Amino acid sequence: MNKLKLLIATCTLVLICGFSVHKFYVGVFQVDYFKEKKSVQITARLFIDDLEKALQKKHNKHFYITTKDEIANTNKYIEEYIKERFLVKLNNKNQTLTLLTKEQEDNIVICYIKISFSEKLKSFELTNTILTDIFSEQQNLVHLNNNGNKKTLLFTNTNNYQKINF
Repeated sequence: MNKLKLLIATCTLVLICGFSVHKFYVGVFQVDYFKEKKSVQITARLFIDDLEKALQKKHNKHFYITTKDEIANTNKYIEEYIKERFLVKLNNKNQTLTLLTKEQEDNIVICYIKISFSEKLKSFELTNTILTDIFSEQQNLVHLNNNGNKKTLLFTNTNNYQKINF
């Protein structure tokens, strides 16, 4: 458990520092369930260049994410990529993700995603393969908050599915 805490602290520090060139392949996802808002809100933090590589590989074009040269419909391409690689089941039911918007913070793109969900959250299942198609070293940290019940999950190229029951 101490190794996981050290990994989380290191990954968070790397993302906060915002190096222009990085050798860590980490995505950080915050997942919050808000019963009163009837939604699950997800914040995804990814290195811009890594996400661009994934989109370029899939669509064979450069996207210039968050620059003046960003291509039209980039958000749709990002949403499609996330929907294919961040698969959420709540209470054993597949969920539809909606990308609300994105913004840049240093060399990180922050994606704001929503799932409409009004039931009591009893189980959370996630398959997370974001960027593992490009980087075998990719690690994705998911911080889950269900009404104060907090969990941190680590996803890798070989461990890309987890389920939690509440």
